[in-house]
Amino acid sequence: MCAREGPQLKVHLGLPSSPIGRVALTIGSFDGVHLGHAEVIRKTAEAAADEQAQPALITFEPHPRCLLDPANCPQSVTTLQEKLALIEAHGIEHAIVLRFDRALAALSPQEFVDQLAAVMDVRRWVIGFDFAFGRDRQGSADWLRDHGHMVDVVPPFLVDGKALHSSDVRRLVTLGDVETANRLLGREYSLSGPVEAGDRVGRTLGFPTANIAIEPNKLVPALGAYAGRVRAPEGDFIAALSVGYRPTFGGTQLRVEAFLLDFEGDLYQQRLEFHFVRYLHADIAFPKVDDLVQQLKRDVADTRRIVKA
Repeated sequence: MCAREGPQLKVHLGLPSSPIGRVALTIGSFDGVHLGHAEVIRKTAEAAADEQAQPALITFEPHPRCLLDPANCPQSVTTLQEKLALIEAHGIEHAIVLRFDRALAALSPQEFVDQLAAVMDVRRWVIGFDFAFGRDRQGSADWLRDHGHMVDVVPPFLVDGKALHSSDVRRLVTLGDVETANRLLGREYSLSGPVEAGDRVGRTLGFPTANIAIEPNKLVPALGAYAGRVRAPEGDFIAALSVGYRPTFGGTQLRVEAFLLDFEGDLYQQRLEFHFVRYLHADIAFPKVDDLVQQLKRDVADTRRIVKA
């Protein structure tokens, strides 16, 4: 994603090493940076303008639930790199990435606020409707107001009458419903990574594919074929995407791969972004290779029809 025009995002791994001045501040995991998150960030930028301050955001790595409830540690809708790029595009000037560990989780609300006050002048807090912070989630909008802080609470972003959460996006992507997930994100769900060497089976069938390595804990869509697009150093290309084990060939390793339409060249070791537009069908084990080839031809035709160049 291209960064907005204006000040470049300053990324702080941990609290800033020196004071950053006046800020309007929002805090959260912001996994996925979906439409609800975008509204909170937009309100933060507005508050910063009103206060003649800088818009700042605190996020956490890993997701707090991975420490507090490891059995239910969520897979990431966005990697940290993806999250920061989206945050910058939405107008944040300072992104503070705090490692969520036992020491941070044990801080009382006052201790946490005191640590922030040492490195920034928070003129206004802009928080989501379900925001809580500090040990055992003791801190809240009311706590901040009771301690003299200006607080704006952003109401829930409603989809079909229900508040939007990152878990909604995770559920849809896990089911393969990338179309609906994309509407909640305000963009196409994507995976990115370097191209790995493959076994060249696709090339022998007339459909050379690029396989990418996925970061650990990154959410991968449901097994199956998808219409999509690929962003490569050479440009954007319509692509037939696949998430699966190549069951026709008895595969046992999960592969995320793309056949780029109207492309010729070598993509090995280049970094690609796979954008998922629509689910086509399940990961199928065909009785004959010729049946697979005919399905690939249909997938390419469907992809060209569905995805606009």
